[in-house]
Amino acid sequence: MLFPSILSLAATFAFAGKNQSGYGVAAFQSPASISQRLLGPSFSGRFNPLKANVDDDDDEDFIDELSARKLGINIGAELPKITQEEIDEIRSKVQATLDEKVDARLAEIEELKAQLEKDALESKQRMKNASDLNAQFEKQSLMEKIDRLSEDFLNANAELRESTKRAADADKLAGSMGRGVDWGSWGNIGGLDVVMGTTESNRPSQLLGSVDSARRRGSILSEFDEDPVSVIAENRVMVIFDEKQEKASKQVVERLIDLLNDAFSSDIKVDMYSPSSNIPIGGNNAQTALIFASSLNDRSSLENILGRILKRTAPVSGGSVGMPPSHVVVVSKLGTERTNKMPYSMQNILGGKLDKLREIEQGLIAISRSRLEGKQPPLDYTVVKFGEIESSDNMDANISILPGDSLDGGIGPNAAANVLLQAMAFQPYARNSTLCSTGSIPVESSIDEASWNDKFLCLSGPELLRIDAGVGGDSDVAVLDTKFEQLALYVREWSTVYEGSRKGTGLTTPVLVRNSRKGPSKFDGVVAREGVRILFQTTNTGDRYKSATEEKQLEKERNDGGSKKTPSSSPAQGIVKGRKEGGVEVLVEKTVNGHIRVRARRCNTDHKTIVKEMSEEVIVKSFQKAVEAWVGARTVTGF
Repeated sequence: MLFPSILSLAATFAFAGKNQSGYGVAAFQSPASISQRLLGPSFSGRFNPLKANVDDDDDEDFIDELSARKLGINIGAELPKITQEEIDEIRSKVQATLDEKVDARLAEIEELKAQLEKDALESKQRMKNASDLNAQFEKQSLMEKIDRLSEDFLNANAELRESTKRAADADKLAGSMGRGVDWGSWGNIGGLDVVMGTTESNRPSQLLGSVDSARRRGSILSEFDEDPVSVIAENRVMVIFDEKQEKASKQVVERLIDLLNDAFSSDIKVDMYSPSSNIPIGGNNAQTALIFASSLNDRSSLENILGRILKRTAPVSGGSVGMPPSHVVVVSKLGTERTNKMPYSMQNILGGKLDKLREIEQGLIAISRSRLEGKQPPLDYTVVKFGEIESSDNMDANISILPGDSLDGGIGPNAAANVLLQAMAFQPYARNSTLCSTGSIPVESSIDEASWNDKFLCLSGPELLRIDAGVGGDSDVAVLDTKFEQLALYVREWSTVYEGSRKGTGLTTPVLVRNSRKGPSKFDGVVAREGVRILFQTTNTGDRYKSATEEKQLEKERNDGGSKKTPSSSPAQGIVKGRKEGGVEVLVEKTVNGHIRVRARRCNTDHKTIVKEMSEEVIVKSFQKAVEAWVGARTVTGF
């Protein structure tokens, strides 16, 4: 079956043989002739591919015989034979050629490697140069930014720095004159009103008006060296109370007017208004406003009154610009912060009288703290709490002053007037403070300046503890007083308990222990002072606590890549300072009269600080116990 197909295929191609003339035989010949020429004469009779019937057995025999025959040309037989020497020569030439090509390729690789290393070094150098240029650019940009911030800061505070300088100059001049400015604080230099501080003279500078900064009425034309200080001639106080309902308050106001005229060489103008009267806008240029809270209906009444008197007024007919009061004193009642305790809870049952007074106090504090620095005149506040005002003072001079709302009892009209005079014009610690006072001062008696300063000293901080440790050594030099030095060393050793881990101290807040920075003060009546500060550290509680809603908002902002910022998450403008977390400062002091005392006061606070009363109590109790043990040991041993 296979062979007829082979023969048929062979019939279609030209046969490679040659005829007698040497040319190829015609391509088309009969199958019989082709088979005869290919297979020889012996196969011509046995097989005819054109026959219709072919036996299968014959086909198989034919294939076997055909396979035994050699077809084609034996190329190996036709090629000449190669000797072993020729083969070795060929191999050596091939090997030499291969070695040459490999060496050339290796050389190219080495050259390429060297070029790559050179390119890498050049790229590294270019990157270094670019990095140096970027660093120089960023450094220059940072320095320019610092310069801009510094310039903006200096420009924004130029007036304050200038006023501070002029205040010091005016204070120095007033001290050299042996007295303060007639009505406390205000002198005039080149059109600028300046505030006075305490001086080194025997008499203190008065403090009517704000002690925070000077208030500007006109532009500064020249330096202080060329302009003398002139004292403002008119000194004015505004008093707001209901004269018809406040009979006892009327006695206090009348006595206060007498004390003002006695305290200052010039006449003091006191304008009195009822809360329902037409109170002048700008406060009629008064430096201090005295308001009796019991004459007001509620907090809104106070806000309306302050809204009028704190407005500046335009000059009229070439006159000076009107300046509102810069110090507001509110007279309130004892018990406004203790309405849950007797007898104040009973007083507050009908109509919530004490609650309304408390709201008035808080309203004044909020308005004072909300003043915009640089845009609004500074405003100091003082809240003075009295008990029932008696008809007259007792014969014994016994006046008590404490911070906050902690005293009980009544007060005489002369004692109340003296406390108000000190708070308004002489005591800087009364500024931006709340105090309470009880007792009496007979009209014919008086309290010296040092005693008043010592009584108001408790408002600094405020004071949490005071213990008298007895009389110091005989030496007039504080550093040679062995008792003072021993007690100071003892307090420093006691404070080491709070260094490091707070385990075993009883504190719930981490703390740092630092030396006190308060030095001796003649105004405080202290010739030597040492101590330590125990400062509370920031924790993840208090105002750092985040509600679930706030946490979700922060998580959303993080997922958004910070592209959307809420007002609360926007970066704060300017430099953000660390929050004051509060603390306790313990002080060992030697007074001008030679006594040794220890005090504990609150420190490192502002109006945003959350008071940590539990931690303060732990520290104060430990300090009190330690000092009392030291004093007791000194009493027993005599050393």
